[in-house]
Amino acid sequence: MLFKPKDNGEFIFNMFGDYTYLTEGYYKSLDAELRGINIRPTTEEALDAYVVPLAMEKARLYGIAVPENEIITEKITPPVLAYPINPYTSKFEVVSDSDNLKSKLNTVTMSGKYPSLCQKLPEDYRIDIIRCFLGKTLLKEYEEFAANIFKAFHIPLMKIRVIVTSSHYLFSAIEPLIFDELTLKEKKIIEELGTWQR
Repeated sequence: MLFKPKDNGEFIFNMFGDYTYLTEGYYKSLDAELRGINIRPTTEEALDAYVVPLAMEKARLYGIAVPENEIITEKITPPVLAYPINPYTSKFEVVSDSDNLKSKLNTVTMSGKYPSLCQKLPEDYRIDIIRCFLGKTLLKEYEEFAANIFKAFHIPLMKIRVIVTSSHYLFSAIEPLIFDELTLKEKKIIEELGTWQR
């Protein structure tokens, strides 16, 4: 599933959609790198995109707004969006009250074995998921934001979690978007952008 855009002949894009470590998409990028193909994402780009603290720092370096955050091990101060920092899970928790803090902390830290990244949630927030394909999205509101994330990360297919306030889009995280999950409209737009490679 390699794709060459018309407007960027320098790169070939791995369109598998899930590039997490040890997945088929990751190995497709690794294979291309070993064959000398100028592939996107590279294995390094893929690994960095899915580790939330690394992704947030990369976004910040590219001038993309990120929420205030801290790495914790023992105490969550709500309201936060809490991500595990461990190799075994990608489940996150929205922690907005004190009723179940202990269970949510145990979930994201694997009972204290690993730290958690907590993104502070502003008072007037909502959380959106943007489906991004080659820097495009069907959501007009997010066209520029999706293009900027794509420029920073080079992930051809991704879901971008965004903390939205009345004045900001705050980058939160990237998740896989499998090619087979794309809508017909999304696939049609991709077809217009380039050609499939063997």
